[in-house]
Amino acid sequence: MEQTLNQIFNLVTDPYTGIAAWKERLQKKVVGCMPMHLPEELVHAAGLQPVVLWRSNEPVTLGHAHVYTFNCGLTRSVVDDAVKGKLAVLDGIITYDLCLQARELPFIINRNAPPAYLETVYIPGPVTAPVYKDFLLENFRNLKASLEKFSGQTMTQDALRQSIALYNRQRGLLRQLYALRRQTPGLIRAKEMLAIVQSGMLMPKEEHIPLLENLIAELPKRTVSSGKKARVVLSGCMCQTPRFDLLDLIEEEGMAVIDDEIYVGGRYFFHDVAETGDPLEALAERYLNRTIPCPTKVDWTNHWGDYLVDWVGQQKAQGVVTLLVKFCPPHLCYYPDVKKRLANANIPEVMLEVEHEVVSLEQVRTRLQAFVEEIR
Repeated sequence: MEQTLNQIFNLVTDPYTGIAAWKERLQKKVVGCMPMHLPEELVHAAGLQPVVLWRSNEPVTLGHAHVYTFNCGLTRSVVDDAVKGKLAVLDGIITYDLCLQARELPFIINRNAPPAYLETVYIPGPVTAPVYKDFLLENFRNLKASLEKFSGQTMTQDALRQSIALYNRQRGLLRQLYALRRQTPGLIRAKEMLAIVQSGMLMPKEEHIPLLENLIAELPKRTVSSGKKARVVLSGCMCQTPRFDLLDLIEEEGMAVIDDEIYVGGRYFFHDVAETGDPLEALAERYLNRTIPCPTKVDWTNHWGDYLVDWVGQQKAQGVVTLLVKFCPPHLCYYPDVKKRLANANIPEVMLEVEHEVVSLEQVRTRLQAFVEEIR
């Protein structure tokens, strides 16, 4: 098991080398996808290999000549990697209107470091009115045609169904891992869990699934510390992986992360795609009918704060640690309402602002120490 975890951490700490290695071995074109709402299954069914774009661990330098310094860490990091040539390992990139900052990306990348393939998709808010579904399906059809042209391979319905089944298999295994953590807090460290999820975004699903199966078989044999820890859940951090040093700090201060609803975590695999009927419609339905509210694609009838109150109760958590990415307008807009609803429900919450370059860990430690005293 430790060998599997080492393999996973090697990939997520240096995606460029890891992706280049399996790309050379598999001889497949690799397409980077903007996080959260793009259907990777379409890329996979076209005979290409999708990966989810990631935040580099390096400070942004050259990228600041092309993107505002008050953009979030992910958008600045992607631009920085592109102009430095570090994304040359990707044969293509697919973006979409995730947020105002993300809308700039295709223009900046196309002007300064154009890949062989660059596509933009338009995804509406998750409203169930028929016109929204029609619009989304039309965009998925356009993406399908674009991918077929780039790959030189026709995407059949059977191929798309097989890709959907493969991705559902991975989602199911990730849910099993999360269930193990809920049953035995501390069995899987927070950074291990998120690294496991992120590794599945950066390698072929066909190779990630055996790693998950190995972990599910071996983890129950792990010895867990008998010390009592406060049960907390993680919220926020919409598009990017939280800093591992922050996750370590949460655990060092006497808390056990029992669940999360961040993107590089529980949001990534929460919903399956239906494996019957028209596969394109199934992909659209997964997006339109999702039950986890997301501030980047607003459904005004679905309140994030109310969702969190119910979810925290289901997990029997003692508190919420909110990871708020600095310069993330969608999350910043929602946070006051979320905080108010948690407070009205008498649920303790602490917000940690996550910055790409610098975080004062000692200040964070002090806040976490005060928080854990409150919830014990």
